[in-house]
Parts: sequence; C-alpha cells; structure tokens
Amino acid sequence: MLYFLESLGCAKNLVDSEVFAQILESAGYQRTDQILEADLVLVNTCAFLEDALAEADAVLTTISEFLVGEKPRQLWVTGCLMNRVYEEFKGLFSEVDAWIGLKDFEGFRQLVAQTVADMPPAASQSFHPRSRLTGTGFAYLRISDGCSNNCSYCTIPSIRGAHESVPIETLVEEARALARDPQRKLKELILIAQDTALYGVDIYGRQALPELIEALHDIEEIQWIRVLYMHPDHFNLEWLPLWKRLPKLLPYFEIPIQHSVERILKDMGRKKAGDQLKEIFAQIKQELPAAILRTTLISGFPGETDEDFQELYAFVNEVGFHFLGVFDYSPEEGTPAYHMPDHVPDEIVVKRSSILLNTHADQRTAFLERFVDQTLPVLIEEYDEENDGYLGRTWFFAPDIDGIVFVDARDVEEGSIVNALITDADDINLYAEYLETEGES
Repeated sequence: MLYFLESLGCAKNLVDSEVFAQILESAGYQRTDQILEADLVLVNTCAFLEDALAEADAVLTTISEFLVGEKPRQLWVTGCLMNRVYEEFKGLFSEVDAWIGLKDFEGFRQLVAQTVADMPPAASQSFHPRSRLTGTGFAYLRISDGCSNNCSYCTIPSIRGAHESVPIETLVEEARALARDPQRKLKELILIAQDTALYGVDIYGRQALPELIEALHDIEEIQWIRVLYMHPDHFNLEWLPLWKRLPKLLPYFEIPIQHSVERILKDMGRKKAGDQLKEIFAQIKQELPAAILRTTLISGFPGETDEDFQELYAFVNEVGFHFLGVFDYSPEEGTPAYHMPDHVPDEIVVKRSSILLNTHADQRTAFLERFVDQTLPVLIEEYDEENDGYLGRTWFFAPDIDGIVFVDARDVEEGSIVNALITDADDINLYAEYLETEGES
C-alpha cells in the first residue's frame, strides 16, 4: 500500500503532515512521490490567504483530473481549509472520498484502519510521533499552536484557534524522539509557532521561551537551535544573554514587524513601532555583533500612503536587515482589515513590494559576498544529482525562506555538518568546496 502526500502552506502545517504520514506508515503504508502509484492521496491544505485557497483549489483540480480513469484509489483532504471554506470546497470536489478535520489525528487513524487488515494501537507518548518530510539533518518543533494576538489582517485565530502552548516536558520528550530518529540524523532543531516569544504565557502565566531553550540545549545530538516567528511586541531584550551563553542557540533573529509606521501598526492591532522597533534591532546588533536579522513586511495595508511607504523604506534601509520577506496585503473576508477604508490599488501594492525587494536584493548580495574565501559550517541536507554535489545550509540560512549552499563534494554524509570554503555568492545562495577536516559531525 502506497501513499502520496501533498503538504501545502507553512512549516507549522508541515508538522501536521508529518503526523499524518507517521499514522499511515505505522499502518504499513509506504510513501511514494509518484501519484499514479499511490493507493491513497492525502492533501493537507493551507487557508491563511486567498492565494493559499487558490493554490488548494488548483492542486485539488489537478489531482482530480490526473486521477480520472486510473485505478481506484482514495483521495483525502485535510488542513486549514476545513475551518474556513469546507462547505464551499466540498461542493466543488465530489471526487474527494474523505474530508478530515484540522489536526483530527484520531479521526484520521480510524479512516486508515478501514483500509488495512491490522491497525496497530496509537502511540502512548504525550506527543504525536512524526515521519520525516523535511531535508535530512533538521526538524521543526512546534512549541505552540493558534494565536491570540488577533492582528486585524490575519485569519489564523479563526482557523487554528487561540494560542495554546505545549508543556516543556512534552516538547523535550518530542525533541529527544526526533533526535533518536535515524532517518532525520538530527543536528538542527527549529522552534516554530505563530508567536514563539509568547510561549508559555497560557500555561505558566509567564513567557517561558528561555526555560524551554535551556531544556532543549541539553539534548546531546542537537547542535543548532534556531527560533523563528518572534513577535516584536513580545520579544524581550533581557533574553539576549541567552544567545551569548548557549553555544547551540544560533544568533538568528526572525522578528516579523510587518511595518514601521505607528498609525499603520495600530490599525494592524500591533503595538511597537518606529523608534521602539529600531531599539530592538540596535540592541541586538550591539550585544551580538554577529547576529542575523530577518523580518517580514506587509505592503499596501489599507490607508498606507506614499509618505507611509517612504517612511517604511527609510526604516528598512536604516536597520539593515540581512533577510527580508514582503507580502502584498491580501484582503481576507472575516478580518477587521477587510472592512477598513482606503484600500491601496493592487498595482501600487505590487510596485511598493518590488521596490522593497529589489533594494534588499542588492543589500543581501553585498552581505553574502562578504563570506567569499571564508570557511563556514554547512549542514548537508541532500545530494544534488543535477550538479553532482550537495545542497546544504550554513547557520544563517533557515530552510525554505533563505538561501542554500551548493557544496562541491563527493561522498559526504547527509545530515552531517561539514566545513566548506565559500567560493562564490549571488543574491540568494552561496557556492562552496568541501574541506575535509577533523571534528566534523
């Protein structure tokens, strides 16, 4: 029995996909990347933005058409669309055999049990076991789900519910299991949530991210710990000594500000703006000179004027982010921003995004060129057959959102951290030669 899994959306959704994959594999299914070979096709959807819904529609349309006339097989759908547009999609896709609620792992187990002769009992751990769907050498650890920030443009609270943290002991148990997984060859653990800086407030009555990092730092197999999605309103500058004291904790700060203008941020439902945001990044750079700064912005939020955009543009250039993502504002039905006046015309939104991204591309190129002729540690993820080398990441590249390192090498173990001499750079990626040295891991 073979299954094909299409996981759409972000890394947080990928964690759910890995749980679904593990349930299938525990029942005897094997994963295939050839959809026509599969006995069961599972699509885990994203519904965060209209673009995500359009992607889900396109994927399901393509798969449905692809499977017409082929051998009988099951097509199942789950994910975030179940809590946003289920009835609409159910009416569009009669070809779907089962619609599974968001994170309804027990319901999924029961469905899988109907397709096999002998379904093993559910695991007894406090967490859901997962099968690897990422590159070799790293894993995501979702430390909380949902969100209670209620930003005016965001659908997450209505889809995934209020902020709900996972207890530290459960996360440590899950991380140790990931570290023992021979398929993962875990070296890097990446902490994710809708707002990692707010971790623990709901169950401990305090921000407990430092305590969690301390506990995870003791896991021997893990060599890099990366924290993503730290909301600027909740990031605490008093945490910075943690990055100085813990060698495994990478000085990589992803702090999504979305904008810099106080009026715009107030309309977004966010608090810190302008000089307060500058102070966060200035303090990080002062105390941790090697720190990497990454942020995301929203272009064209309702009411954004040319003057607001120029202020944002100046802010971005003054701070000097190493990595930057820009989203065109998407009016999402059901959110407060959807009903705000003065929506910015699409062509202006796109133009502003392009200006930000093009300017940043030049800055990013200059940053990456600094590493040419330097030796960097690179986590090897997979063999690159096309170029007869390996694909990997150095410590300041997060998966999927930053660049990759193309390593010219032969017979290097996937999942290992090796030394590589950087020989070239472009505006996104680095190119390197493997250096065989002692002490690699």
